Amino acid sequence: MDTLLTHIHSLYDLELNYLEKVKKGSLSENHILTTGNTKYFLKQYGFNNKEKVEKVHLVKKYFSDGGIPIILPIINKEGNTFFTFENGYYTLFPFIYDKQLEKGSLTNMAIVSLGEMLGKIHLLGRDAKLPIEEKFSPWSKEKSLDKIELVNSELNKIDNPTDFDLLALDSIKTKKQLIEENLVTYEELNLPSDHLIHGDYLDHNVFFGNDDCVSYVFDLEKTSYSPRMYELFRSMMYSFLSDDVSNENIGKAKLYIQSYLSIYPTSKDELSKGLKLYFLKSIHGLWSEGQHYLNNNLRADEFLKTDFRRIKYLCKNYKEFGNLLL
Repeated sequence: MDTLLTHIHSLYDLELNYLEKVKKGSLSENHILTTGNTKYFLKQYGFNNKEKVEKVHLVKKYFSDGGIPIILPIINKEGNTFFTFENGYYTLFPFIYDKQLEKGSLTNMAIVSLGEMLGKIHLLGRDAKLPIEEKFSPWSKEKSLDKIELVNSELNKIDNPTDFDLLALDSIKTKKQLIEENLVTYEELNLPSDHLIHGDYLDHNVFFGNDDCVSYVFDLEKTSYSPRMYELFRSMMYSFLSDDVSNENIGKAKLYIQSYLSIYPTSKDELSKGLKLYFLKSIHGLWSEGQHYLNNNLRADEFLKTDFRRIKYLCKNYKEFGNLLL
């Protein structure tokens, strides 16, 4: 770390000290640095791709210029928004002292502001012409079933399965059945990838001010062109229906969608297709299982339980849930 701090000093004229590693974050390594009473946020990207970092920063600037409160990187003496060190890509950000609200603690004001902010992002994203190659990736029945077989093969090698192994086995078994039963194609939904989206817009990727309104938006590493409805329902499910699908949380989810639609309206038909798109994409999703059993990456383990819980709920309550929500 000392050599990294020396490198940062040469680029920013800042004599920084290491304070602590940020525990949150599954796609990057984040650290807090200090100089005197001033803090800085250092991000090390989880990918070693210069062009991708440049594109992410281009998107940040686009949305910021359009009025979205994006946390922008600090520009160094060379005029760059990021730097390399030992084959890694880093960005130095100002430290934000505003609050993050834990799941279950979002007030109605925070929910309304969260939904409205996503509507504003998508309105800007509708007109974006940035050279971003990343696009929404439709599901492939064949590829998903092949991956399930690979994961299942690894699970079969385990003599004494843990609770996580049993959960993963239940997950891939359920997903396999749903995938094989599904006859709906992405093309039939007619929801083109025509909006530049945040990519990972969730309650924990924003800061809130004292008034509980969104004050800053961050973490755009998954930005892409996508159907806006996919991000709307993904963010709704992750932010409000991860821990408990109660009537109270369904009410919060509905308030979130209504707040979004107050900024960027759409038809009930498009909303219905968006929910279907989210569900079908989810049952083909094998990220947690693949990371654990095929890539030996345990950082994704924490997401399996909540992801599978949402799928099981929608399996049993899809029509009723859609009627309540839409």
